[in-house]
Amino acid sequence: MQAATESPETAPDSRAAAKRLAASAALLLILIGGFEPFYLRVFRIDRAKEEASFAAMPYRKMTGLQDFLKGVDAHTPPGARIAIWCPFRQWEGGYAYAYYRASYLLPGKQVVPLLARNEDHLQLANLAHADYLASFDDEIEAPGFDDNWRDPYGILLKKR
Repeated sequence: MQAATESPETAPDSRAAAKRLAASAALLLILIGGFEPFYLRVFRIDRAKEEASFAAMPYRKMTGLQDFLKGVDAHTPPGARIAIWCPFRQWEGGYAYAYYRASYLLPGKQVVPLLARNEDHLQLANLAHADYLASFDDEIEAPGFDDNWRDPYGILLKKR
């Protein structure tokens, strides 16, 4: 009789132990399944190479834009007003991308849009507010502007 009374008393303990074992096994399987090799590779990454790759990432859509704008920055004085010309005639079709990137890479300078913001028509009257005209991927001639500097990606014109 004593054996019969011990069995019901030990049953809750064995069920609790089985639940703990099942929970531990589930946790272990979740940890194993969620492990990625990158968690170990992250300690061996060449930081300088990764930093350069991430810094260049926003400019991959327009090859040469970053180099061109860095050249424009080097060839214009602080406070210059620079109009941006590129081969895109739609704000959301590429012009906005070049315009906003220019505002990051030309610190201390005012970037003047030649396309109406969020619209698709030229505002050439804005040239009156510009000291320079930076033309990316399109060689242009503009009345009242002379060549100032050029590279393989574009040309910088200066107002006479």
